[in-house]
Amino acid sequence: MIKTAFSYILTSMLLVTSSVFTQDGILTPFTDNIEVAVIGDRVITEFEVFGYPASVRERKVLPYEERYEIIEGYIYEILLQKESQIPTVLNTGEYRKNFETLLKKNAAMKLKDDLVGQRFLSNDKLESYCVQNSGKIDKFKLPENKIEIAAMVKKDKAHEIRIFLDKYVDSLSLSYGVDYNDELFTEITSVRADSPEEFSEEVRKNMLNKVLITFKDQKVFTNELIKPLRDVKPWRMKDLSNTKILKRLVDGSIINSILSAEAEKRGYFEKEDVKEETKDQMKYLAAKIYRDVIYSDGKFVPSKEEMIDYYIENKDNRTLWSKKKMWVFEIFREYNNEDDIEENDKINVAIEVENIRQKIISGEEFEKYAKFYPRPHSKDGELGFIFEDDYAMIGKTASKMKEGDISDLIIQQKAISVIKVTQIQEPMLYKFEYVEGIIKSNLISSKKEEYRNRHMNELFQKYIVKIKNNL
Repeated sequence: MIKTAFSYILTSMLLVTSSVFTQDGILTPFTDNIEVAVIGDRVITEFEVFGYPASVRERKVLPYEERYEIIEGYIYEILLQKESQIPTVLNTGEYRKNFETLLKKNAAMKLKDDLVGQRFLSNDKLESYCVQNSGKIDKFKLPENKIEIAAMVKKDKAHEIRIFLDKYVDSLSLSYGVDYNDELFTEITSVRADSPEEFSEEVRKNMLNKVLITFKDQKVFTNELIKPLRDVKPWRMKDLSNTKILKRLVDGSIINSILSAEAEKRGYFEKEDVKEETKDQMKYLAAKIYRDVIYSDGKFVPSKEEMIDYYIENKDNRTLWSKKKMWVFEIFREYNNEDDIEENDKINVAIEVENIRQKIISGEEFEKYAKFYPRPHSKDGELGFIFEDDYAMIGKTASKMKEGDISDLIIQQKAISVIKVTQIQEPMLYKFEYVEGIIKSNLISSKKEEYRNRHMNELFQKYIVKIKNNL
């Protein structure tokens, strides 16, 4: 599906003469919010897929095929969200637990919004605001611009709204029996310090593990106040002498609990707009769970016969082969140009090791010198079987040698070596039993990719997806 569409797109795009289009690709995100696809009647735009040009870290030229695959993947994710609304997903413990948590939060937020709306955003209040600020909002009219005017009221009356909600939360805390340890809060306000860090340290040293707030089975301890205190801006230090501000630094979880309880009491958990908002926010998790279900490894496990066929057909695949390995002896001598011992200088160590190498080439036994100059933690200079990527330059050098070869000097960081290869085991195809796990994993990945392409094509047809050719 990708290759056919890609060739069609590329042919079209090469005709476009624009500074953002090249033969290599297109500047992404594109300058204009162009239409890149449709799902039925829904239009998918450039910025929806790739973000706004000003908001991304770096705009870069993406190859046309890569752009197509990103757009295709984005649409597939949307369709998975649609397909995930089934009992198999919605009845899982993971989904239900997260849905309940988010529903409580949204219900509490809706309750607060309604309280603010009733107090500050009634039709009478909005009309009065319009009259008082006619010069400021002359282009806005009620009821057409109610949302815009309400936003302006919230901004202008932000301080009043905050005081109103604080008073409401205080009354709610009282009626629900939230117990603040006022004596301890007062003691904390008496702390004297020159910085937030010093203030928090005093609390940590003198008042650790004391209960600040209790509500039913929930408790908030002084430990939870340490970080918020440390994060206070230096110019807000005076606020720490106010017990109400200190309470607000740590009572968030308690306040959320009582707001959720009050929202449930008032029926907000059953309000359709709250449930729909929560459901919409949960679509990403639903898609993840759905993907985990349809792409479960258990659905793609190959048969033994399939694995044997794969083994035979891919006998030249080097992942099924052992790596070349060499049995190596090493003469190892460290050097140090920073100490006062002249014989440890790099040049002198190189001369010493080269003289030994010449003696070996002349017939002396390599192993004798290897025992006298061993690498730390080696067995008398015997490294045993090593691979090409072992010991940095040692493995690389050994991989190019033949049995019986003596290397030239190998200069390393802080050491100089000479090695001898005494045995080589060339790469060979592993027995089937040794690579059965690799074959199984490869086949599962292959089957998943085939399923993804097939499933994506089916969903694109079902939801009438068309990816535009003006990418």
